[in-house]
Amino acid sequence: MSEVRIALRDAVLVCPGFRIQAQPEPSLEIDGDLLWALEQPQWCELAVSLEERDGALWIVPVPLAQQAGFDPQRVIGWRDEPVRIVQPEGVEDAEAAIHWWRGGAVEDVRGRVSHHPWGRLLRLEGPGIGREHILFPRGHGCVYLGHLDTDWRQLRIEPTS
Repeated sequence: MSEVRIALRDAVLVCPGFRIQAQPEPSLEIDGDLLWALEQPQWCELAVSLEERDGALWIVPVPLAQQAGFDPQRVIGWRDEPVRIVQPEGVEDAEAAIHWWRGGAVEDVRGRVSHHPWGRLLRLEGPGIGREHILFPRGHGCVYLGHLDTDWRQLRIEPTS
């Protein structure tokens, strides 16, 4: 994957690249079980572009037909909306992040926190809404990454030079 560097207020978020799930090509060579092959999604590189608009950084998925890392017919959960990278002020925990993200409507939101060397990751889901990601890097303000997915274990935070 291609490393992506995202400038934050007081640091740089270094991401190993973004990814998306796709079904593999069906093959009877995989355990001789065609159904098993179709049920085992694989992670594929998601091509994106970084754009600066209105004083903000946006990460824009390259159109599906131009993605080279997977067969567009096999992609799972395609979302082509650009993601505005946001560092909301005063958001320091999962509850505050959910309130910020949903404007106070939290009863229909499910969240899951995972811990990583760089900090915590909050995955949010709600009715009609795919997975969304909010990062809480140690010693830095929270970062909204929207529907973008990556290998969270490889993420790192570097000081601004």
